[in-house]
Amino acid sequence: MPDALTRHWRLPGFMAKNPDAPVAYRAGTAITFATFVRDATAARQALSRLGQRRIALFEPDIYAFSVWLMAAWSLGVHVILPGDDLATTREALDFPWVGQTPDAALRNWRSGGRASPDTRDFGAPALFLSTSGSTGAPCLIEKTLRQLRREIEALNATFGGHLATGKDIRFVRSVPHQHMYGLPFAVLWPLTFGYPIVGERLQYPDDIWRLPAAGYVLVSAPTFLRHLSPSADADAPDRADICWQLATSAGSPLPPGAQARCRRLLNAPLFEIYGSTETGAAAHRQDERLPWQPLSGVRLSVDADTSRLRIHSPFLAAALEKTGFLSNDLARIDARGLELLGRADRVIKIGEKRISLGQVETALMALPDVERAVVLPRRGARETLGAVVILTPDGRTRRENLGKARFDRFLRGALRDRVEAIALPRRWRYVTDLPTNDMGKTTRRDLEGLFAPTLPRAQCLRQDQNEDGHQALLQLYLDTDLVWFDGHFPELPVLPGVTQIDWAVHFARLHFGVDLPVSRMIGLKFQRLIRPGDTPRLALTWRPGKRELEFAYTLDETRCSRGTLVSGKG
Repeated sequence: MPDALTRHWRLPGFMAKNPDAPVAYRAGTAITFATFVRDATAARQALSRLGQRRIALFEPDIYAFSVWLMAAWSLGVHVILPGDDLATTREALDFPWVGQTPDAALRNWRSGGRASPDTRDFGAPALFLSTSGSTGAPCLIEKTLRQLRREIEALNATFGGHLATGKDIRFVRSVPHQHMYGLPFAVLWPLTFGYPIVGERLQYPDDIWRLPAAGYVLVSAPTFLRHLSPSADADAPDRADICWQLATSAGSPLPPGAQARCRRLLNAPLFEIYGSTETGAAAHRQDERLPWQPLSGVRLSVDADTSRLRIHSPFLAAALEKTGFLSNDLARIDARGLELLGRADRVIKIGEKRISLGQVETALMALPDVERAVVLPRRGARETLGAVVILTPDGRTRRENLGKARFDRFLRGALRDRVEAIALPRRWRYVTDLPTNDMGKTTRRDLEGLFAPTLPRAQCLRQDQNEDGHQALLQLYLDTDLVWFDGHFPELPVLPGVTQIDWAVHFARLHFGVDLPVSRMIGLKFQRLIRPGDTPRLALTWRPGKRELEFAYTLDETRCSRGTLVSGKG
């Protein structure tokens, strides 16, 4: 089994040679190389019986993942790594799925007959990472073993000198291993150079202080690292028996000051990693104030026509070895290193005016009340900008004192001398943390979700049925940050009438199970304003025979609005 792997990997000393050497740890118990070979041999036999040239591998357990991966490669099987195991992903990737399933079940796999995303017949084993393309359909990015081997050599050449020789050093991670950060850093690098892997993935920052005594390499992401704190264990407040050798972070930049703080807590070097699925790791830095440096063997340049970063790397696909990979990152390179200047695709047009989202973000983060900000376009009747903001302690205090609407206007006023009027954000969201995925990346979809229409918190006080129809009485709690209050009379935020109608339809569907396409409205009256923080009651009456929904909002026993909605469906 090891010989078959070595033929493809071609690295001297691939994995351990001593049968008793640990390959991984589960709950502090070592799994030896001999056990790994036995497990991989069984996996190889299962894959041989399957008789398929391509498999999809999804296995959260990093040891089992490594077993299946090495078994597949030793057979020359191509491995597709999905980012998740959702039903839609399984349907789109019509290959036998390996992992999280009994081995015997593999023999029963039958293709549904759909065309595979890639039906070429490759002569050597390869890896394909499944990412969502612009259409939302899975896009397969190929990595040959030669590319992966070169990247692992570069990682060891760049960072291996920080690992003490002759010591018990283990690799532990807080990120998944199904992508081009977790895979090379947390799986292939330690396996190739004989370092054991910790099976359990760290779920919370405090978990780092509950590890067994040893030396560790931490493969992590910004969301995890920014919440690191000293050990709260009174019996071992410093955990001096845990010796951190190295930590890495990728996915997005660490917030200002976080890198230095983590270095102090871990007493070890911390490297931020820059790269992508297409390029693998390309550059690193140890201080956010300093330029990025290329990994061993990587050459960086700036495209003269577009100012975009071009990456020349020995672990790029063969087709890109001559031209390099042209990224969407604007960059400047001098004798000190690489400075990233924002994304080339983050320039939009509003009213025929070109707006740099990065420039607006920089202006926001220059304000004393703002710690971090992300700006994105919001499309409605007209295109505007929305801002998601993490406030400083002083900023949070000012917002509490002013209230959201006045604080929104305060920030807009503070920006007027820094950006053009058309680039001033009109919608604001204040968060304690940016939404992130497992890799610590903040996606456009997650940010847009912060601006999505939201419903009030609701408590059903009564629901019954009589000769008059179905009835329900709801208590609503209108949080001040509800999206409906944004931009609707900024000086006096109120709940729009159309929103009150939409909520009546929503809660009728929820409590009466009725589909209510409204064809006409009768007797609409809006008599009292509903403001942020109010707790109105909503009374609903559904008359099936007439297909009419009567609604009424009241506040402190005073009528706010009422009306009847008639459905044309019948």
